[in-house]
Amino acid sequence: MRILLLAVIVYLAAAVETSLGDVMRVGSVTPDLLALLAVVYVLAARSPRAFLVAGAIALAGDLIAPGRPGVGAAWMLVVGYAVGRLRHHVRVDHFTAQVPVVGLAVACWAAGVGATARLLGDLPLAWSAIAVRSAGVGLYTAGFALPVLMVLGWTRERAIARQRQVSA
Repeated sequence: MRILLLAVIVYLAAAVETSLGDVMRVGSVTPDLLALLAVVYVLAARSPRAFLVAGAIALAGDLIAPGRPGVGAAWMLVVGYAVGRLRHHVRVDHFTAQVPVVGLAVACWAAGVGATARLLGDLPLAWSAIAVRSAGVGLYTAGFALPVLMVLGWTRERAIARQRQVSA
């Protein structure tokens, strides 16, 4: 059931990103909803292998984006693994800690994808422009992450409250 729900959410995020991408654009920056979904999944899942699912989500994003497929997925595997390791060492259970983590993770992911595209000759931007756009994508995506993480936190609070009532 969770896999089916995740597939539907990935599909909806991809549909929103492709159909409303130009509407959400601010200058040359748009939020990356699939990267947001991948990082939030790593933060929310309790599995040490959650980064593999994040890589699969990013692969779906690679398939709808221009450029070489697999680059975004590879970078998301790296970033997802780093976020998973961070979660084991630093407490990031509240959205006030999760929003900066999402912003930084998406910025690092976008920088890695941009740098790889530049090195492969697919992106004619200067290194400084890649850094600025990556920071903008991370910041903008973190803004989109705030309501998502708040709703996720509320649903978890309800589940914890139900468990406490059952055990009491």
